[in-house]
Amino acid sequence: MSPRSDAVPRTDPAALQIVPLPDDPAVIETIAAWHQAAWGHLTGRSREERARELARQCGSEAIPLTLMAASAGRPVGAASLLTHDMDTHPEWSPWLASVYVAPTHRRQGIGEQLCRAIVAEAKRLGVPRLFLFTPDKAAFYARQGWREIAREPYRGEDVTVMERVLP
Repeated sequence: MSPRSDAVPRTDPAALQIVPLPDDPAVIETIAAWHQAAWGHLTGRSREERARELARQCGSEAIPLTLMAASAGRPVGAASLLTHDMDTHPEWSPWLASVYVAPTHRRQGIGEQLCRAIVAEAKRLGVPRLFLFTPDKAAFYARQGWREIAREPYRGEDVTVMERVLP
């Protein structure tokens, strides 16, 4: 029996790597396009601005930084550790932000791996707690130990703000 043509390709867990964002314009453009499509309405930044921000984070070992999930050398997801993410809460810092997995690679645990890797980077940097906001994935983050601290409107959308205290 042949595989269905509409089946989602599985990412080989052994081939998946979580690495610092490489200084590769094609990769940066791909991730910037993902971010713009998913959250452009919440940030007010253009795809070009996103690409410039990401380019400054290539290979970074300090905040801000972006990690990429790669399979066979190609990006399948990304997540960032940023100083600030919600302009309405400058008192909270730093933030897990822009967790994105390409649609063809979702529901394989890649998002959780990216989150764990960002938390590990935050711990390495001595961060005592992290924040995030999400319009629709609070349950996903709660399963990973994040705690809701607020629900509020943000740029025309209701969001949940969460925190995670790091041991």
